[in-house]
Amino acid sequence: MRDRTTNGHAIRSGDAIRSADATRSGDAEPVGAPLTCRDVSISYGAHTVLKGVSLEIHAGRWTAVVGPNGSGKSSLLRALAGLAAPRLGTISLRGRPLPAWPRRERARQLAWLAQTSAATELTAAEVVRLGRFAHGGWLTHRQSDDDAAIQRAMRATGSLAWAERRVTKLSGGERQRVYLARVLAVEAPVLLLDEPTTYLDPPHQEDVARLLREQAHGCGVCVVSAIHDLSLALAADRLIVLGQQRVIGHGSVAEALAGDWLSAAFRTRVDIVEHGGAHLWRPALDPSAYD
Repeated sequence: MRDRTTNGHAIRSGDAIRSADATRSGDAEPVGAPLTCRDVSISYGAHTVLKGVSLEIHAGRWTAVVGPNGSGKSSLLRALAGLAAPRLGTISLRGRPLPAWPRRERARQLAWLAQTSAATELTAAEVVRLGRFAHGGWLTHRQSDDDAAIQRAMRATGSLAWAERRVTKLSGGERQRVYLARVLAVEAPVLLLDEPTTYLDPPHQEDVARLLREQAHGCGVCVVSAIHDLSLALAADRLIVLGQQRVIGHGSVAEALAGDWLSAAFRTRVDIVEHGGAHLWRPALDPSAYD
C-alpha cells in the first residue's frame, strides 16, 4: 500500500477499491469491446465536431482521449455516456445500442464524471452516496453494500476525512476528489471521466492516474478519460487522438509516438521525451533552452 498525504488527507493506493462482486463482474466481461462506435458523427446545429468515428474500447485498459481545444474530447465522452445523441452512427455498450438500455440499468454499467459539477449544499458523503442510487434508490436492503462502497471510494480518493463537510466548503481540488469518489462508488464496469484531474495539484494528478490504472488493470474496468496534460495522458495504456473533426489515431502510446499522431492533431511539432520510463511532453522552445 502507498499513501500520499497533503494537509493530512491521503490518497491511498493498494487498498481494495471495489467489492469482490464488482471486481468479478469486471473479470467476467465478454470477449468483445464493452464500448464501440460505428461511423459516428457529432454536431451542434450546423457545426460538425466529429465525423466518421469508429472505435472499439476494451476492458482492462485505461484509454486517454487527447487533442487540441475544440477537437471534440468532451463531445465524444458525452456521446459515449449517452448524454448526447450522435447525428449519425451507432454507439453500443456491451453489444447493445445505448438507447436500448433502461436508464437505471445503464447507470449501473457506466459511470460518468463531468468536467464541471453543479454547486450543492450536500455533504461530501451525501454526494458520493449519489453514485449508489442506480443500485436501488435511497432506501433498499443494500444499505450495508452501499456504505461499504462509499467507504472504499472515499478512502481511495483521500476524501474520507471530509465526509461530513458540505461540498461548498471544500477547495476545488478537494471537491474534485469527492466527485471522483462518487464515480468510483458506482463500481460500474465502464468509467467515463472528462478531465478528472481538474483543480488537482501535480502529486494528486499522479495519484488519480494511478487510481485509473488500478481500476483498469486490477478490476478489469474499461476506463476512458479526457486529459489535457499530455504527460499524464501518456501514462495511459492507449490513446484516442482527435483533431480536424476526426480520429487521428487510436492505439497504444508506442503507436501514437511512432506515428507522430500528436503533432498531426495539434498541427505543430510536439516533442515527447522519455525519462525514467515515463513519456513527457517538452515544449518546443528555442533549442538553446535545452543546452
